[in-house]
Amino acid sequence: MTWVIRLLVGAFSALFLVIGVGAMLNPQSLITQFELGRQGITGISAIRADMGAFFIGTGLAALVGLFPGRRQWLLGAAAMVALAFTGRAIGVVSDGLTANIAQSMIIEAISVALLVAAFAILSPHRREELAAQKAAEADRQRLADEEERIAAEQNDLIAQNEAKLQRDRDLAQPIV
Repeated sequence: MTWVIRLLVGAFSALFLVIGVGAMLNPQSLITQFELGRQGITGISAIRADMGAFFIGTGLAALVGLFPGRRQWLLGAAAMVALAFTGRAIGVVSDGLTANIAQSMIIEAISVALLVAAFAILSPHRREELAAQKAAEADRQRLADEEERIAAEQNDLIAQNEAKLQRDRDLAQPIV
């Protein structure tokens, strides 16, 4: 399970890093994607700096959160995406909803859920609990195997005793 969540967070990180680098190197792609309209030099600079920094920072935070002892970074990334979602929600209330905004909000909600779930799943306490569960399951299996072995031995002893009793009865019968 942990490798699946790590893979999903890694994909999230890669996506955000690609978008962030794209914002810095080719801001026109984000201008079109986010319907930002015609931008002057200042606007393009803001897209490079602000949007690039947001996506790269969030992607790097999520990536750092995958390292042992660094899972709290996942919450930082989740908070950044949750703030973006909040900004969109305020926009929906004041300006209305479009298909692009709905799509972005769905992606952001899923991203927040993924990052918070990753934080919980990658908990060192959870790993300890899972290890304890595995050990308990191994103990239960060992005990079940032992009980099965003892039951088989008891059945063998009963069969041997019955065979001996039958032999003794047969020997006690007079030969006619």
